[in-house]
Amino acid sequence: MDTVRSRRSGPLELSETLAALALKVPPSVERPPLPFLQWERAVGTRIAGRARPVRLERGVLHVKASSGVWASELQLLSADILESLRAAGIEVNSLRFSVGKVEGLPPPPPEKRAPRPLPLPSELAAAVEQIGDDALRDALRRAASVSLGAAAEAAVSTPRGAGARDTRGEDGRGGRTPSGRR
Repeated sequence: MDTVRSRRSGPLELSETLAALALKVPPSVERPPLPFLQWERAVGTRIAGRARPVRLERGVLHVKASSGVWASELQLLSADILESLRAAGIEVNSLRFSVGKVEGLPPPPPEKRAPRPLPLPSELAAAVEQIGDDALRDALRRAASVSLGAAAEAAVSTPRGAGARDTRGEDGRGGRTPSGRR
């Protein structure tokens, strides 16, 4: 039994693969109005990383943004985005933005908390007190206090000897062993 295969470059869409297998695409599998790579080429990596096209209806491209800030930013850039999409051959008259979960985004970075300020050593405190400008003196005092706290936290979180080589010999004492090796 001979089958005719058409040659095409690139991977097949999931719906095309399922159709080729005579299966129906379940309603839960949404197909974006344009492939991600085409979207990314048209709008750039930065925007494609934070927004996805959801559907195209009567010339209106509905785009889901990862946050309200991104939706606002995209609204401000909509004329440029429309121009890029049209240049890529996508027939779009207008854009509509909504906020929602955008699949494939990296998780947000963990929140950093400010280090606990530590009291200044007496020598440093005396040097800071010599500063004549009150605002500058207070700012330096706070900065030095927080810096000391950060250094103390970093020292506690780094295991002792991290990165250091163990130079002890076979006997565990650092001297030469009876065989003369370290």
